[in-house]
Amino acid sequence: MKQSKAVPSPNSQIKPEMNTICFIPNRLQIPSIGLNTAIETVGITVEGNMNVPKSFDKVGILTPWTKPGEKGNAVIAGHFDHYTGPAIFYHLKKLKHGDHVIISDSNDHQLIYVVKEVTAFKTKEAPLERIFGESGTSNLNLITCSGKFNKKTQEHAKRLVVFTELNQ
Repeated sequence: MKQSKAVPSPNSQIKPEMNTICFIPNRLQIPSIGLNTAIETVGITVEGNMNVPKSFDKVGILTPWTKPGEKGNAVIAGHFDHYTGPAIFYHLKKLKHGDHVIISDSNDHQLIYVVKEVTAFKTKEAPLERIFGESGTSNLNLITCSGKFNKKTQEHAKRLVVFTELNQ
């Protein structure tokens, strides 16, 4: 997923909550759209953009970054589509305020997040600080491409972001 600007650096002062230090998510479930998939780790490209999973049927969590359960914005990316059709995050646009997003680890511990907002931004206008930056709450932001695909630039016109907050 190309971004027009580099991803901002996480605040090194953010301290993990004691119960999330060892929480390494490996599964994402979104019951309202029937999504249940593996999570892999992705990093930052040399250009400073968030990398994306290699597979079109998996999602990637930005690492090292804010960990799920910590205060701040953890971010998961997935593909919107492929030349063969819809990809893993194709139905994110159907999420509504109040829907649940569940991540779990290899010990079946779960964190449940609640959808607060679903918004599409023009690619060059996506609020990177809001998506990736600091926050006083524990958030999990899901991001994918959306809108029309430009064959010339090999990029979609928009970024769809689902903003969620940990259900406490």
